[in-house]
Order: sequence, then structure tokens, then C-alpha cells
Amino acid sequence: MADRWTWAALLIAIVLRTLWKSRFEGVMDSPYLTYFADDYMEARMRFRYAATHAGAELHAIPYPVDDAAYADLSIDVAILRGSSSHLVLHLSGTHGVEGFAGSAIQSAFLANLTALSDDENNRPTILLVHGVNPYGFAALRRVNEHNVDLNRNYLSATAFAAKRAADPNAHGYADLEPALNPREPVLFPFLFYPRMLQIIATMGYTAAKRAVVSGNYHFPHGLSYGGQHIEPSHTLLRTFVAAHIDLEAITHAVLLDVHTGLGPCGADTLAVGSRVLKDVPSVTTTLFPDYVAPDGNAAFSGYDAMSGTAVAGYETWFPPTARTVTVMQEMGTVQSLAVLAALRAENAATQHDAANRKVAAEALRDVFYLRDDPQWKHDVAHRGLTVLHQAIAHVGRLDV
Repeated sequence: MADRWTWAALLIAIVLRTLWKSRFEGVMDSPYLTYFADDYMEARMRFRYAATHAGAELHAIPYPVDDAAYADLSIDVAILRGSSSHLVLHLSGTHGVEGFAGSAIQSAFLANLTALSDDENNRPTILLVHGVNPYGFAALRRVNEHNVDLNRNYLSATAFAAKRAADPNAHGYADLEPALNPREPVLFPFLFYPRMLQIIATMGYTAAKRAVVSGNYHFPHGLSYGGQHIEPSHTLLRTFVAAHIDLEAITHAVLLDVHTGLGPCGADTLAVGSRVLKDVPSVTTTLFPDYVAPDGNAAFSGYDAMSGTAVAGYETWFPPTARTVTVMQEMGTVQSLAVLAALRAENAATQHDAANRKVAAEALRDVFYLRDDPQWKHDVAHRGLTVLHQAIAHVGRLDV
């Protein structure tokens, strides 16, 4: 009997090995895999190394927080000088724990600059901002040290006041708030699924999604909290960019922010916008001629009421006549309810059982970063680099 089980186990191992090999054959030797890190410190080290060896200007903006465990944080910026009137700004880690993909794209880009024009006047100035939310990146949180979602936080004082004065249930968040933000640690995460499926059956998928993602300005310990004022990451970066770039000279700019967690696994979905250029489909085709939206951009369904995004806020730094385009690039990972369940469990652990949040934090990382999947890493890096190179090559065509 023992021999029979031994042979069965051996057969299963051979089958699994064959399946693994066929699944990842051709990507295990992908040149991109080496740029992915296991934690924030390693990601920052890789970025700094690549920037230094690329001859870029490298700057570290200190980011102090009141937590001894995270005493050495920074927003790092690499600048490749080019035209004074054309700019490409690339962001990673706006959503903290999502930063692993954007970081790898930036490091891979810096390590392989041969595709860039040697003539600085024939290419835009390129700013790569690593770890916009360094606390969230290091602590494996999507939000910052104040529980603020930086992609719902770049608002004017008037807009913040309007958000606070608005009905907390304008998009259904208050109705869902008890389900989204439990008052105790989540011991059985799987119980969230039937509850959320019942909500979706009642509200509809897009309406339920809109309630979650539109932004919350009334429950400071809850998910999707947009804060009450602009957070330090944004103000520090605004001060830095103004000191190193002549913003008034910019006539053309692409602002590109990399995220993970929405859309088909390994595929990227682009949300393109502009305050000046109104024909967004033409702008998208001009910048990214080979882009085909997966599932008709279904990843961004329900996001129509969201405001305060980083790239839309940064767009206001430039002259009102500048031809600026904002791009959020979303890299798909796992099913959306799994992402929401992980966000809910991690936030509940942080709010109610911080000493034991490690398991929930690592589970959150794993829905935004498929660190054991070389195919996903290859696809994400390939698409991230493609979109970045296309933005650099085509920013001067923004006259549509």
C-alpha cells in the first residue's frame, strides 16, 4: 500500500511539474523578472541602482512618519533631461502595496535606455517617481499612514468642503459601510463573499462597485477614505517638481500612473483623460496606437463618480494651455471580489488588531502582486514598458 501511494505521489509530482513547465515555458528566462522585488527596501535599492547606472539625476525626498518601524522612507525621483517643453511623468506606488509592478517597470526602463534618442532635444524630459506612497509600499497598505487613499485625495479646499457636506450615501457607501468596515478583526474572510454577492444581487454589480470606489470622505477609518486635506506625498512632490522643472515652459505632457488589481490577469487597461484635449479616443490612439481595451474597459466601470486622482491633480501644475494627458494604467491580477475581501480584512486588522496584521497585510500584497507568477511579471513589465516608451515617443503629437 505504501508503495502504491509513493508511486501516486510521484506521478502527481511529474504531472504538476509538466503543467508548470508548459505554463511558464519561455518566460522563466524573461529579462524582466530580475527587476521585481520582494519588499519596498529592495524595490527602492533596485530603482536607485538602475537610475545611478543610467546616468539619471537621482533624488530622494525624505518621508518621515511617526512609526519607528518605518524610519527610512523616501519618495525617490530619477530625472532624464530632455526638451524643456515636453515632459513624461511616470508614477509608481501611489497605492502603496500596488507599487511592485510600477517599480519593476521603472527599474527595467532605466536599465535599458538604448531605445532613447541620444539627442536630448529630440525627446521629452522624463521624471520617474518611485514610491509616491512609501509608507503604504513598505507597510503593505494601499493607503498612507493616515489611512488616506492618495488617488482620491488631490482636491482643492473647496472640493474637500463639498465632499464633507455631501450626503455620505450619495453613491451608496453608507449603506455598505458596515459590511466594508467591520468593527473587529476578520476571522473568517470567506464569509464576506455571500454577503457581498447578496449586495450585488440587490444593487447591481456596477452600482455596488461605484459605492465602494467613488471615495469616502466621512468614515476616516474606512476603505476608500479620501482625507480632509491634501496629503504630504502630494505636497512634497509638488514642491520638488516645481524646484527642478520649469513648469511654465511645459507645452506637452503625459502623466502616467501604474496600478494593479483591476481587469483581466496580466492585461492592462488604460484610463485616459485630459483637461484640454476633449477627443479622448483620438488622444488614446495617438499615444498608444496598438492598444486594445480588454473587455471594453470594463475594469473602470463604476469609476465615473471618483475624483481626486493623483494624475488629475498633478495636471493642474502646468499652464492651462499645455496639452496634458493623464493615464492610469491598471494591471489585472485576481478577481475583483478577492481584491475587495483582502482590502477589507487588512483594514480591519490595522484598525482593530494592528499587532497581528502581518498575515492580512501579506494577503493584501498577494492580490495586487502575483510575485510567484513569472508569466504575470513578464506581461506586466512588457506592457508597462511599451506604454511608457510610446508616451515618450508620441507626447509631441498631442495636437489632436
